[in-house]
Amino acid sequence: MVHPKECNSTLDSNCAETFDHRLENNPLQPKACTIYLAQYCVKVTGIWGGIVGTHRFCSSKDLGDRCQNVIYPDHDRMYRPCVHTCSADGCNSAATYWTKRTIAFIITAVFVSLKMMKF
Repeated sequence: MVHPKECNSTLDSNCAETFDHRLENNPLQPKACTIYLAQYCVKVTGIWGGIVGTHRFCSSKDLGDRCQNVIYPDHDRMYRPCVHTCSADGCNSAATYWTKRTIAFIITAVFVSLKMMKF
């Protein structure tokens, strides 16, 4: 059983997309999941009812890691809703976890680009 951070930014102002999970007074602590066969912690950022928000929860299914650019016809900006899935206790809050993945992706993209430029 996994112990995710669980929250909904619509109901809890401490459930921002990013926060310093190392703070001792952070009220968002990993909890035992009550979902049957839960193996994953999930963080979802998106737009619900016209409000940008974040939800953290546990799941029995791997929902993957993906983001998508969304443009609404009545808005002048682009939104980027994302789903991130991980399998370690409390990992659905860790800014360092997502940052390391992003850095690895950027480094790989740079090396691939440099290799392609040589041809």
